[in-house]
Amino acid sequence: MRLLLFSWLFLITFLANLFGSDVVLVAGQCQSNQQSLLLQLKSSLKFEVNRSVHLVKWNQNTDCCNWSGVDCDVGGRVIGLNLSFESISSGIENSTGLFGLQQLQRLDLAFNRFGASQIPSRLANLTNLTYLNLSNAGFAGQIPVEISSLTRLVSLDLSTLSFLGSGLLKLENPNLKVLVQNLRELRELYLDGVNISSQGSEWCQALSSSLSNLQVSSLSSCFLSGPIHSSLADLHSLSVIHLDQNILSSPVPEFFANFSNLTSLSLSSCGLNGKFPEKIFQVQTLETLDLSNNELLGGSLPDFRENLSLRTLMLFDTNFSGTLPESIGNVKKLSRIELRSCNFSGSIPTSMSKLTELVYLDLSTNNFSGQIPSFQMSKNLTYLDLSHNVLSGGISITEWKGLQNLVYVDLRFNSFNGIIPPSLFELPSLQKLQLASNQFEGQLPEFSNASSSVLDTIDLTGNRLEGSIPKSVFEINTLNILLLSSNKFNGTVHLDSIQRLGNLTRLELSFNSFTVNASSDSHFLSQITTLRLASCNLSVIPNLKNQSRLFHLDLSQNQISGEVPNWIWNVSNGSLNHLNLSCNQLMGLQEPYSISNLSVIDLHYNQLQGKIPQPPATAVYVDYSRNSFTSIPADIGNFLTSTLFLSLSNNNLSGVIPESICYATNLQVLDLSSNNLSGMVPTCLIERMEGLVVLNLRRNNLNGTISGTFPGNCGLQTLDLNGNQLEGKVPKSLANCTKLEVLDLGNNQISDTFPCWLKNVSSLHVLVLRSNQFYGNISCPEVNSQWSRLQIVDLASNNFSGTLPGKSLTTWQAMMADEDEAQSNLKHLRFEFLGLSRLYYLDSITVTSKGLEMELVKILTLFTSIDLACNNFQGHIPDQIGLLKSLYVLNLSHNSLTGSIPSNIGSLGQLESLDLSKNNLSGEIPPQLASLNFLSFLNLSYNHFVGRIPTGTQIQSFDPTSFEGNEGLCGPPLTNECTTNSSKLPSPGPASSSEIDWKFLIVIGAGFGIGFVVAVASPIFSEKVDIWYDIVIHKFLLKIRHGR
Repeated sequence: MRLLLFSWLFLITFLANLFGSDVVLVAGQCQSNQQSLLLQLKSSLKFEVNRSVHLVKWNQNTDCCNWSGVDCDVGGRVIGLNLSFESISSGIENSTGLFGLQQLQRLDLAFNRFGASQIPSRLANLTNLTYLNLSNAGFAGQIPVEISSLTRLVSLDLSTLSFLGSGLLKLENPNLKVLVQNLRELRELYLDGVNISSQGSEWCQALSSSLSNLQVSSLSSCFLSGPIHSSLADLHSLSVIHLDQNILSSPVPEFFANFSNLTSLSLSSCGLNGKFPEKIFQVQTLETLDLSNNELLGGSLPDFRENLSLRTLMLFDTNFSGTLPESIGNVKKLSRIELRSCNFSGSIPTSMSKLTELVYLDLSTNNFSGQIPSFQMSKNLTYLDLSHNVLSGGISITEWKGLQNLVYVDLRFNSFNGIIPPSLFELPSLQKLQLASNQFEGQLPEFSNASSSVLDTIDLTGNRLEGSIPKSVFEINTLNILLLSSNKFNGTVHLDSIQRLGNLTRLELSFNSFTVNASSDSHFLSQITTLRLASCNLSVIPNLKNQSRLFHLDLSQNQISGEVPNWIWNVSNGSLNHLNLSCNQLMGLQEPYSISNLSVIDLHYNQLQGKIPQPPATAVYVDYSRNSFTSIPADIGNFLTSTLFLSLSNNNLSGVIPESICYATNLQVLDLSSNNLSGMVPTCLIERMEGLVVLNLRRNNLNGTISGTFPGNCGLQTLDLNGNQLEGKVPKSLANCTKLEVLDLGNNQISDTFPCWLKNVSSLHVLVLRSNQFYGNISCPEVNSQWSRLQIVDLASNNFSGTLPGKSLTTWQAMMADEDEAQSNLKHLRFEFLGLSRLYYLDSITVTSKGLEMELVKILTLFTSIDLACNNFQGHIPDQIGLLKSLYVLNLSHNSLTGSIPSNIGSLGQLESLDLSKNNLSGEIPPQLASLNFLSFLNLSYNHFVGRIPTGTQIQSFDPTSFEGNEGLCGPPLTNECTTNSSKLPSPGPASSSEIDWKFLIVIGAGFGIGFVVAVASPIFSEKVDIWYDIVIHKFLLKIRHGR
């Protein structure tokens, strides 16, 4: 009998050590010395009584073995102590009561507040400990070596979340090897957040040499380095490997696939690279795989076999690619799949409909296409995010009805079409429905049970929905966010309907076809934080005086006239952050006013007059452009200390640029273009504005030289001084601006040589020097750097001479890209600031083609142009011109070029405009010219060409004036027929810049101003110009500004 009792007690003790608290022990009556020790422990500890769960209940009048958090063996000795979450702050280090509990096997002090004190070394007295949990208890500093003497430990948890404590634990002396060298029985090791700072071979060998029974290795955020050493493969019992947020910077070893007991592998944010071994996916026992946030880690998903245990698959923010295999339907236990921000493509397999355990699915920000499969069988699905893909097709009316647990649906930024089924709105658990930026159309249907809906977010922005907004929407009591902008909704939205949405904080109805019925006496809900009513046919600013939380207000593109009321600056007690009243008919600001606390103030495109309003010191973005302001306050810079963006362009400003503007040291964009400013460019703008990225002073009356020295850390990307009266030379210190993309010095009186010293500015896209007094040749000495990104070169109407530099042309690689390559790299030249705000500055320049001046308000990297007209260039057209196969416009007219047209000009397959008129070119027109299918403008007049004009698909459609002045030419479109001996025209003489036949002006936009395209063109456009307008203007000049 005694033997049986002893065996039973031994079995209980063994199971307790093995499984911890999962085993319930039969406790004896508490021994008196044990109770005394516990009471001593309680009295020595400092803890918050109102937060205590266990200690506060300890009472000397009751058996201590029944105390909360205390476990005893059958002999009444304390063997388990759980004091986690007790808000203990001190007293543990001197607690004789704790260290006297010699039979203690389990000690849990997790989640306390020991205030960065060290782990007590006297814990070594508790030699029977098998379980020790000090995680997130507020300990810091070096882990004492005495811990290594606890040789019976089976589980050790010293992990810490740094934000919960004031310091980090570390393992320096002893290091990891010394700490674990005697812990031969250890099966679970949790050191997350402990600073180990060890190389891959060191920490791997420390574990493998001492912990042969290790099953759980959790070492996240331990400052471990890679690569993972092969010695780790010796730990055959490993089932959990967590190494997240270390600096492994290496591939994942293939031997991980040999861990036959592996259940959880978590390697997120480790800087992993290379290709992930597919065999690991097939480990039979693996339940959780997290490789997220490893942007350099690639791989693909395998063909999954059946009966795998995988439940959680997290690959987001990696470089995984390929398709989702149809066999993913075999992994029937999958409940969480996160693949966002990878490079997956192809269709979403229909077999995913078999994943009945699926709870969370995120496939967003990939390239998935086709239709979405049915998820009707996934009854537990709560989260579905398929946004930012290229998915298409309609959404079934019936497939959503069974998803009673669905809470979150995000299908934004795809190409879904058809109607939106009412069943989506009727899902009983749905809180967020986001369908923005698709092609849904038709009328939004009414839906049932709106009053019982728990929807808090509806985002239908950027679709083709029409008709009136359903009344059901205004019956959703829980609605917090309603976004319906950029659709085709019509009718009238009455303010009383909106007032019924008592929890609404964000309302966006911009850019529809309806009218928001609001008067100056109308009141909106007082808790609104964001109100966007752009283009809602408002004629007055609604009464927003009662707003207490309004942060963002957009009333742009309405018909609001009169004055800006002075109460608007005090909305939300002056905490309004973003105000956009642009594109209205406002005439002034009601006095008295004081603009305060705004970060964004946009008043552009109104009729405001007088002195520029003083911006608030908090302003980051200030746009007063396209008004009728006449003067700039001399001290304006004193109020721009926080400002990144300032535009005063297209006003009637006169006088000099105030020196105080240079006090705005945070400015990144300064646009004073298209005014009547005079005087010199302030030297401080050149020398002291190191953070300036865009400086646009074009179309003013500035004079003098460009004085000052550009700093060595110059950050300019755009320098536009076009259309002033500047003279002298270009400062060579401009070469310090190594990020320069756009340099426009056109239409001034600058007298200098070609700026070869800019050759090291490899970022240059646009170089405009036209209509100055530049002279000399444009050939540069050999240099290491190249203008490989150069796409627009305009040197017209100067005094350049010499031959055209064929060798330089070979370095202009941006003009050599084929159409597919150019399309793949398509973007606009622009500067983005305030990263997440969608605010950016669009570069604009004026280019000349076919004698037509055009302002490109969005410079596409696809558009390429060379204009060397009206100079004194001589010699032949270099053969290298044929390498520029992506060139759209080539103008070499009004020079003294000789020789023939190179035959490889037929390689310029994208060429739309070619002007070689008024040179001394001779020979026959190469037949390859007739193969240029996109050529819509051609002028070869007044040269010495002879022979028959080549026949082609469209060359005969050009006006005869394109060939006039070449008496040796014949054949269509000329009326003279070809004879055996064609007469030749004498030299037409040197070309003159004053001989341009026709010149018109198209003004499109305002450089970067927010608004729509405005085009003014001559009514005598020829059919050719109309064709060119359709092809080029629509292709390159469409103006869309931040979010419109």
